[in-house]
Amino acid sequence: MNKDMIQVLLDLNENNQERNRVDPRKQLAVLYREVKELRNTLSTTEKKLAYMDAEDQERKTELDKLITSKPGWASDIHKAKDRMVRQQGLTLKDMLEIQQEVVRLEEEIYYGEARIVDLRGKTTLYRKNRDRLVNRIKELKADYNQHAEIYNQEKQKSDELMGSFSTKEDAMLEHIPPEARSVYRAALKANPDSPVAMLDGEICNGCRIGLSKQILKKVNQGEQLVFCENCMRIIVPVL
Repeated sequence: MNKDMIQVLLDLNENNQERNRVDPRKQLAVLYREVKELRNTLSTTEKKLAYMDAEDQERKTELDKLITSKPGWASDIHKAKDRMVRQQGLTLKDMLEIQQEVVRLEEEIYYGEARIVDLRGKTTLYRKNRDRLVNRIKELKADYNQHAEIYNQEKQKSDELMGSFSTKEDAMLEHIPPEARSVYRAALKANPDSPVAMLDGEICNGCRIGLSKQILKKVNQGEQLVFCENCMRIIVPVL
């Protein structure tokens, strides 16, 4: 392992450390969560509005049916009462049945009228709530679009920045043999923050743990790339 390769490895390590230091992806993840939360809130609110609209349509159908039926209620009672007045020779049982029918019809009218009032009240409340919900959806959409735009801008910057580090890394890797690249990538996978460490006396400068005599010998001979037994960083001698 000549000095040029050692220098390339150290430059790769420095490039990786700088990439991790300025890595904007954590902040990007925060922005993404904000956008996602806004999107979920918007979706939930839109579903709530759709549910309210469906309920109102059912309410409108029932109300229209009651209002249409309303003229027949009085007519039915009038007919029942007229039977008691006009028909002679009714038995007590017949009279009771007609009276019960009149009571039933009057109760139906009472509950029907009460239901109409209830449905109209709910319709008025629905319209107020719907207006408020529609305005809320407009606010959420505006907020979501603003956050999504910021996220997309920051993501583009992040992609460009991280891409520049990758381009620089690829260029440096071209200056070392293919087998050394494989070793470097293995060390990078084990130590994303710092895959290369210098020898400091008899210890690894990365994990600060002493190395075996066998590893020290291989490092000093410089014939091959050597991993630290503890942290799996590539150990290079001091230039």
